[in-house]
Amino acid sequence: MKRLFLYLLICTMIQSESIAQADSLFRFERSFQGDIRSFSVDPLGNMYWVDKKDQVKKRSATGDSMAVYNDVRRFGVLNGIDVSNPLQPILFYGDGVRFVVLDRFLNPVTRIDLQARNILQLNTWSRSYDNQLWIYDPIAYALKKVDLAGQTQWSTPDLRLILGRAYSPTRIEDHNQSIYLYEPSQGVYVFDYFGNLKNGILIQDWQEWQVDGGYIYGRQADTLYRYEIKSTYYDAWTLPDELKPAQRLLIRGKRLYALFREASIDRLRLYSIP
Repeated sequence: MKRLFLYLLICTMIQSESIAQADSLFRFERSFQGDIRSFSVDPLGNMYWVDKKDQVKKRSATGDSMAVYNDVRRFGVLNGIDVSNPLQPILFYGDGVRFVVLDRFLNPVTRIDLQARNILQLNTWSRSYDNQLWIYDPIAYALKKVDLAGQTQWSTPDLRLILGRAYSPTRIEDHNQSIYLYEPSQGVYVFDYFGNLKNGILIQDWQEWQVDGGYIYGRQADTLYRYEIKSTYYDAWTLPDELKPAQRLLIRGKRLYALFREASIDRLRLYSIP
């Protein structure tokens, strides 16, 4: 069985590199400012700003206010937000391993308490293709699918048995009928929707790792990488000086969002990319 899993583990080597000067590649479009501790962007281009008090503000693509989530004291520190379905944003509170599901107006719809289901810790999570949850349970070393009632639908075996080593992913992405797990020191492993290992991708030590539109993106120092999943080719863009101080970069389609902290003001700048 171990030989079978090792046979399935085919690490896709990066085949080509295109280094480009990025001054002409990143075209500034607009800027927003406010109290923005973190942010996310949904497929419609709506932005979700999380301020330092954990209030969530939904803004249109042009920055107009659309809705506000104000229940900031009940569950502790807000650790994550998933807006891949604009009709159903999901908030994650790590202290209690709790999720809050919202409607498109940011009104609470339901709450999921995984501690009550004996899931006491959570490394990383993501929405699934059918609006449930993928989670990585670090105690069981397993990828699990959980419904919005908190029930585990299925689980992989201990991933140490499948991969032949300890693996502790920091990111999960559901993309094009595959689940991508990323651990910076070991790279990417790709699973199908039944928990079967498909392949590995030798991408390591990328910060701000993300999957969007058939690509994997990541940053190392002053370089932004874009790896095409289908062809295994990649581009490497040297960031222009104005983008190098960015605290966070997020890509959605052909747009790059960059968050800057400037004294007491947070600025979110939007650029177009190739």
